[in-house]
Amino acid sequence: MNKDIYDGYVLHRRPYRETSLIVDFFTLQNGRVSAMAKGARRPKSDKKSVLQPLQAVNFELVGRGTLRNLSRIESTSRSYLLSQQSLFCVFYLNEVLNRALPESEPFTRLFQQYELSLNMLQRLSTEGGELVDIEPILRNFEFVLLEELGYFPDFTYDSQNELEIVPDKSYSLMNEIGFVECDQNLSFAISGEDILAINNNDWKSSSLKAAKKISRIALHPILGDKPIKSRELFSTKITI
Repeated sequence: MNKDIYDGYVLHRRPYRETSLIVDFFTLQNGRVSAMAKGARRPKSDKKSVLQPLQAVNFELVGRGTLRNLSRIESTSRSYLLSQQSLFCVFYLNEVLNRALPESEPFTRLFQQYELSLNMLQRLSTEGGELVDIEPILRNFEFVLLEELGYFPDFTYDSQNELEIVPDKSYSLMNEIGFVECDQNLSFAISGEDILAINNNDWKSSSLKAAKKISRIALHPILGDKPIKSRELFSTKITI
């Protein structure tokens, strides 16, 4: 019998038959993996309380094929305690990961960025950070995801003219091509100043707005047209 041990987090779970769950995990060892947790919905199941988001877990899968059986699971640290907006951010990260990642392919750097994002969101929750502080966490995570999947554009290069991006010009992002110079009056135009600021992690109002526009364009081929459900949870004070 094939047996593998993983460290990771629950991304999503859904009912399966009368007493079981299908659980999607994000793991250090093998990226996104799915498993059947037999009997996890029974009242006395010892798995139910551990199969929750925000909980680092170590677990064992047995069997063959893409949907294997969860034979053992245990928490490896205390659960993250997040305020409302930070919690909604995790729902967003989990939804994007579950939709974007292929099955059983390791993404070590992305996993590290995910844990870094959780730690930063918890720190904001504990210290009472501003809502604006949340957006750089989301954008940095999205950009690592794009880079790991091979969709990340070069923030220093005008692909059309084969020149460096300059602050006083405007550009549009074309998927599979990169940034190309365009008229500054176009709705999808992004200033070179903001592109370079993003590249330098210089977060201000205009670069955050530009980063969100870039992220949505770049993620579209991966996520498609289906709406992101977790976006509906956010207040009008923060947009993702």
